[in-house]
Amino acid sequence: MEDEKAAVRATIFNHLSGIALAPSVAALADRGVFRMFDSPATWITLDEIAARTHANRGYLRVALRLLTSCGWLRQRTEENGQPPTYSVTPEGAVGVQLAAPLYHEVISFIPKALFLEDFLYGKFDGPVLPSLQALVGRARARWLATPQADPLAARVAETIRGHLDGVLIGPAMVALARGGVLARLEQGPVETRTLAGNQASLHCLFDLLATQDWLVREGNSVRLTSRGLYAAQIATSYGVTVSYLPMFNALPTLLFGNARGPRVDESGVELLVNRGMNVWGSGGAHKTYFKKVDEIIIEIFNRPLARQPQGICDMGCGDGTFLEHLYEVVKQKTARGKVLDQHPLVLVGADFNKVARRVAKQHLRKAGVPVCHVIPGDINRPAQLGSDLEALGLDVHDLLHVRSFLDHNRPYSPPANYVQGSRRGKSTSAFAYLGEEIPADELEENLVRYLRRWAPYVGRFGLLVLELHTLPPELAAANLRQTPVVAYDGTHGYSDQYLVELPIFLECAREAGLQADDRYHAKFPASELATVSVNFFTALAGVSGPELVMSTAVSHT
Repeated sequence: MEDEKAAVRATIFNHLSGIALAPSVAALADRGVFRMFDSPATWITLDEIAARTHANRGYLRVALRLLTSCGWLRQRTEENGQPPTYSVTPEGAVGVQLAAPLYHEVISFIPKALFLEDFLYGKFDGPVLPSLQALVGRARARWLATPQADPLAARVAETIRGHLDGVLIGPAMVALARGGVLARLEQGPVETRTLAGNQASLHCLFDLLATQDWLVREGNSVRLTSRGLYAAQIATSYGVTVSYLPMFNALPTLLFGNARGPRVDESGVELLVNRGMNVWGSGGAHKTYFKKVDEIIIEIFNRPLARQPQGICDMGCGDGTFLEHLYEVVKQKTARGKVLDQHPLVLVGADFNKVARRVAKQHLRKAGVPVCHVIPGDINRPAQLGSDLEALGLDVHDLLHVRSFLDHNRPYSPPANYVQGSRRGKSTSAFAYLGEEIPADELEENLVRYLRRWAPYVGRFGLLVLELHTLPPELAAANLRQTPVVAYDGTHGYSDQYLVELPIFLECAREAGLQADDRYHAKFPASELATVSVNFFTALAGVSGPELVMSTAVSHT
């Protein structure tokens, strides 16, 4: 059974890679990038590729790193800060030749996939059905012939099939999950006529799932196979990557056009990501990590009262779900929970987004949280947070600070007075802001300074951080069946988010004056392939906030 689950996860990881790679390869092919590589012996600099294609250098480097991480390019970096150079691998030479026309074909579905839920459950699915039927037919025919005489080409062809399937199956699984169809199927065989939605489109999607051996038809009913049942149970795994389809639809513009266009519309709605879908996908994926977080929360709030924080502050609280979860853990599983009448737990949610704050207030009120404040917050300005809390009669130092997958999504500003090359950049990642490249050394300097601003404010009760990370491309390419990192790097690299490798994140934190407590450190998976970490940081000597007065922590309640 575990082998079967691992196979399903490997399939999903390949699907997710395809969602990021197909539009990237198609856009690069249209600009003639791959024609520059005459042979595996040809090495071309980033500068030359950018000049010849008139690309936005930052996003170009993201795209080339994706191809390096999937094993289609080699990247050579120079110690002296010179731009990287690239050459095509044998897999890449075969892959581009086989895949480029097919990637163009399948990404033609992305504009329709943006509205798949509306078509599937609305009154009229005419605009999407013919295109969907044609592409599902291609998937059923397995897209391309398998090269029999060349084992390398056969292996690459199978990977490409997964990429192509992913562009269709990702949106399909999200739409079926969010519409409740997968939940019905998890209960057992279902007569299709009893399912809400446009029957022709539903049958088309069921045919698509059947190509993966996830679903079978039995007369007028459909049922999930054991593999399909597991895929349905982890369908939220597709959510975050699929939520970025608006961005992938705009990728030619980001790579080769005006990369400084608006990211939000006049009403504040994001243009490059479906935020509701993103939150849905994130919520499903984060449950595993919350178990480790719970252990830390339980230990902190089982301490003697005088050594406990007055409350919890979540910077980037979103819709308040994480804060509500932490409140329930304290209430149900800790000594503090038994005395909340005498020592209430103060919850503070801070968020930059006005809509998020409104939803968080409603969410926490509905959850019955008795003492909570939801306020504007900027992750780059902890001093402002301290001032705003003081206006509420709260001391920023009396709170446990938590963050959930936010540090990599901080707004970027170049470090003032930083001299390029003053430090040696260690990250292999590609960083961009509005299309402009951010060198690794500058990004790491930015990260250190950002964390250093927080150190004085979390010295008393600590900082609990869940964070997302990248992997070196060579490691990713050697383990594509075990990691979704190619998709992560695509969604985050093109949207101006800054994933660094876990060891580098910890190094930067320590340089900033924050020490990770080894007792509470966890990484997922628990190997060199870790792309998620949980860390509880305390301030190193000399950078903590006001001295801890043991009787102060709960006396303000």
